[in-house]
Amino acid sequence: MDIFNQFTKQRIIKNLSLYESYYQIALGKLIHLTDTKNLSFEIDFSLALGSIYELLKDIQSVENDDEIELDFSNELQKQASMDALQYFANEHLDLIKNEIIDIEDTLNSINDDVFFDIEMKNIHNENIDSINKKWALVITDDLAQQILNSLKELEKTN
Repeated sequence: MDIFNQFTKQRIIKNLSLYESYYQIALGKLIHLTDTKNLSFEIDFSLALGSIYELLKDIQSVENDDEIELDFSNELQKQASMDALQYFANEHLDLIKNEIIDIEDTLNSINDDVFFDIEMKNIHNENIDSINKKWALVITDDLAQQILNSLKELEKTN
């Protein structure tokens, strides 16, 4: 797999949409479980692109495109959930100290692929098109080219 082919404008839009959807749904679950408020649901653009890049690097050796799509989507769901958990934990250290939420158990449920339940998957399916439309407006041809150029520079240094 050529990693640069994974950073076309359309794939950037698709992957950012998936990441944002998974992140927001995971964060929503954490908020619901702890009855907390006042958290931003906005994703960190650089963090999202970094997570996408790292996951693609991890599965770069896979040859089958269908297998890549399945593995990547599942792993991106886990990564976005872990990123949401990290953000949540940073914002609510008191909940961790008071054992309102167990980070290790939550992390294990994400890694064991049981954190994202059927209801969360349904929410994802209902909202992914609107999130995709948003990113289609944000990711211009120029921005997609800048992202690709940055990745090429990063690859040169690694």
